[in-house]
Amino acid sequence: MYSINWNVTRACNLRCLHCYYIAGTPLDDELTTVEAYELIDEIASVFGSDANITFGGGEPLMREDIFKLIEYANEMGLRLTLATNGTMLNARRVKRMKEAGIEEVIIPLDGRRATHDRIRGSGVYDKAVRAARLCKEAGMELVIDPCIMKQNEEETPAIIHTALELGARQCRFFHYIALGRGKERIPADELGIEEYISNLLLLYDEQRRLGKSIDICTTQASQYWVILKRKAEEGLFVPDFFFSEPPGCRAATGMLSIKPNGDVVPCPLLDVKAGNVKDMGLREILDSEVFISLRGRKVKGRCARCRNRDLCGGCRVRAYLHTGDYLAEDPLCNEFFFEEMD
Repeated sequence: MYSINWNVTRACNLRCLHCYYIAGTPLDDELTTVEAYELIDEIASVFGSDANITFGGGEPLMREDIFKLIEYANEMGLRLTLATNGTMLNARRVKRMKEAGIEEVIIPLDGRRATHDRIRGSGVYDKAVRAARLCKEAGMELVIDPCIMKQNEEETPAIIHTALELGARQCRFFHYIALGRGKERIPADELGIEEYISNLLLLYDEQRRLGKSIDICTTQASQYWVILKRKAEEGLFVPDFFFSEPPGCRAATGMLSIKPNGDVVPCPLLDVKAGNVKDMGLREILDSEVFISLRGRKVKGRCARCRNRDLCGGCRVRAYLHTGDYLAEDPLCNEFFFEEMD
């Protein structure tokens, strides 16, 4: 299933330290309700039922017409997810989300209460946990979406434990990249290479320990697929998604991202514009040089010489920020992951 990450607004009620988007106030040129309906029509036409739209932001619940958009996308037969910080959810809103067509909710937890609130704001942790429980009680699937950095890396097992306790089907780890507000407020909080390797091995150890009770996966850590491949070759347990989902870096291979003003990029953090839905069709955008090169894994440097190229592909965001070339080798990779082609 193709994943479409649609940031419907830049408006947000929080000012999280690590926000890649500097979310806060809405953009002046965000898609109107009519333009949003037209985009939903386009998505349904291009992908049919083989698409999952994640409504995100900012905070998507800050957009006044969000429930109209959800209802319309549901009528068009699309699978729908809402990514929210959880603070604006109550029983009434959760019920309305479910009735409108939301099947899954993504809520971030960045550590224990004190850590999460230090990053996102006082009292946010308790509101997020309450929202997660309400969504599960309403019959929606739950994904917990932590951001791992130096200040909370040691709380990784605690985050997984909380996700399991809340009944999440998945704990999806993002490994912090200093962008947006994060670059201004916590520029040195990215994990170093050894910390990164240790954290990915820890994620696998937790996955093996917990088995099928929860999926532990990653977003920016495309090298995690190398670890899973090696464990599978050893005959050890690996989660089902390893065999069924697009592997490694999914930018343009299994997903695209739409910004509030209609700009289309290969992933939410990779700021390489392929077009804008106000003046280009999605099919034309999917056939752009940006999408074709990423889909074909036309990577460079060590990534091009690695036998894990098609499995991992390297993080295109880190490559772009480090070199200015989104096809360059991933700087957060070393001999631990690299396997020279024969």
